[in-house]
Amino acid sequence: LRLDRLLRRKRADDRLRASVQDGLRLAVIDPLTGLYNRRYAAARLAAIAEGAAAEGGEFAVVVVDLDRFKSVNDQHGHAAGDAVLVEVARRLTANLREGDLLARIGGEEFLIALPGSTACEAQLVAERLCHAIEETPFRLASGLGLSITVSIGVAVSVPRTDTRATIDAVVEAADLALLEAKGAGRNQVTLRQSAA
Repeated sequence: LRLDRLLRRKRADDRLRASVQDGLRLAVIDPLTGLYNRRYAAARLAAIAEGAAAEGGEFAVVVVDLDRFKSVNDQHGHAAGDAVLVEVARRLTANLREGDLLARIGGEEFLIALPGSTACEAQLVAERLCHAIEETPFRLASGLGLSITVSIGVAVSVPRTDTRATIDAVVEAADLALLEAKGAGRNQVTLRQSAA
């Protein structure tokens, strides 16, 4: 009887532990794409900025937004839109280094941090990502192929003593660069030279 009671308690503890682990995972993971979410990205970006400040180096922030994504949902339904987001996440992941940060920070917006990257290197990565999304049509469950493009804003950090200010400045510069890419016709990369 005692052994049976101990086994039941162990099973209950295992279920509780698994539930807590699932909860912790869901707190930092986007459930649709499996990418990190905004909450995790903020903490990881702070660590990247602190590392860059300690080494006297720089890092790049890349903001990716799907062009005219609302029309995908409107014309083909939200299930198709979800499938496109999952495939975009897969293509972005396949074209980044292991130490890079990739997070879904909004409906169709993604944030990438490239530790130790110069402006030139970051722009090359962003152009590769833009091409990876555009080059192959996205296949829907119906068999229809959709042409999807992205606009990308890139900014590189400048040395500062306040890492919070550095993060805010570089993310804001990447957002402004994204707006410039959208305004210039979409499906392109715009670089902001300085986040100062």
